[in-house]
This record gives sequence, structure tokens and C-alpha cells, in this order.
Amino acid sequence: MRSPFRIPVCRVMPDEEMPCLNLGEAAKLLGIAPKTLRLAAEAGKIAATHPLPDGPWIFDRHILDSDKAKLIARQAKTRRSQLVGQTHAQENLFETVI
Repeated sequence: MRSPFRIPVCRVMPDEEMPCLNLGEAAKLLGIAPKTLRLAAEAGKIAATHPLPDGPWIFDRHILDSDKAKLIARQAKTRRSQLVGQTHAQENLFETVI
């Protein structure tokens, strides 16, 4: 059936060649949480398409490879490392209970 109508064979592209990524795939590529990337897109810090209110976020791979996207990822990772661990006040929170 395919031959007489010259319909090309469907070949799935490898992930590395996909021109667009959804929110989860894009966040994984940048090494950050999907929520962090979504908030950056909503704030206009990175270009993304959100065609339907309840639909997926779509990110262009070229934009994710840009310096701007790498800066967002670096800032998110820096904030995360600063939040990890206890502060002095947290360490002594229940000192008087014992």
C-alpha cells in the first residue's frame, strides 16, 4: 500500500535530534526541576510556548542550548546548594526540650 502512493516510512528521531522538548524533558536536559523551568518560562526569563491553558509547555532545543538557559540552570543549582543544610538556629531548635 505504501509503495504505489510513495508514502515515506515513519522513522522516529533520536532524542538528541528532537527540535522541541516538553517541560520534563527540557528540565532534565538542563539538570533542574520542571517547576523551576516552568516558573522561569512564566516570568519570561526563557522562551517557551504554552499553546493551551492546560496543555504542555514546549521548549525549543536551540534555546535550551543558549547561554541564557545555562545561566538559569546555574542560578537554580546555586540556590539549591545554598538551601541544603541546617542553619545555626535550626541545629539548636530543640535544645531545651531534653
